[in-house]
Amino acid sequence: MKIDLVYLWVDDTDFAWRKKICKYKNSMEFSLYEKYDSDAIDICRFYNNDELRYSLRSVERFAPWINKIFIVTDNQIPSWLNLENDRIRIVNHNEIIPEDKLPLFNSCAIESRIPYIDGLSEYFLYANDDTFFWDEVSEDFFFNEGKPIFRFSDRLSKNKIYKHLYGKTLQYSYNVIAKRYKLKFPLCFPHHNIDAYRKSFFIECLEEFQNEFSETLDHRFRQANDMQRIAVSYYMLAKGMGVFKNIKSSWFEKYILNFPVDSQHCGINRFSHYKYKNCKSKLMCLNDCRETSDKDRQIVKDYLGLKFSQKSEFEK
Repeated sequence: MKIDLVYLWVDDTDFAWRKKICKYKNSMEFSLYEKYDSDAIDICRFYNNDELRYSLRSVERFAPWINKIFIVTDNQIPSWLNLENDRIRIVNHNEIIPEDKLPLFNSCAIESRIPYIDGLSEYFLYANDDTFFWDEVSEDFFFNEGKPIFRFSDRLSKNKIYKHLYGKTLQYSYNVIAKRYKLKFPLCFPHHNIDAYRKSFFIECLEEFQNEFSETLDHRFRQANDMQRIAVSYYMLAKGMGVFKNIKSSWFEKYILNFPVDSQHCGINRFSHYKYKNCKSKLMCLNDCRETSDKDRQIVKDYLGLKFSQKSEFEK
């Protein structure tokens, strides 16, 4: 089984990109959309702390079986990336997104175009640049007899009104799928980490819910009624082509007994550094948030430099 890996990546320090996003944030187009949440344009969503370099090092160290790696960007290339390596390729937005929808700053919309990457294998993993292979993993960690394993944690309410945009998109996506299919599992937070997919079922879901995904693609910035990629997971589970796995464990188990866990998500702030430095999970997400300071980012970068000190084949 060939398994590819896809990243979404943006360099927020790039002047051309900053000029572009500022233009649309300040435009009449943006002001007309009352549904837009400030969370959709918060700069913490776009910070580049050189995580991609260390995430690729984690691939080489802990998941060397990965076949091809695709990095989806808005005409940006990391200065350190070795493009002569035939295992890795930059995919510009205009290769997979219609020109009339560009520029696009909505991760939900961009993610919905991933299966249209030329040369992408049937089995693939999707990652953000702030997600890492934290320990050695094998193919069967992500696929069980060809079925992707979808990991979930805390349970959500189908009827609660969520204040944060992420919860709103999860709730909306679940409800859309649940209207058409009888779902045998509750609405839960996904593990917010590296996920597995089947390309053919991803496309099938996009086609079956074409109206909802088309509307999402019309949203230059994220909105509450966006189809989040978790909709594809719900769809595959409803079709019996995915495996539901609850990874919820107690704080005592994770941090006192040091039980290995599948996946861990850390919002970076002054209280979380002990958490990721001492966690024995297989996957790790180090998520920039509104509470993250420049000092916090430097602490994270220094730690990643120690944990993944070996330069990878993907670097010049």
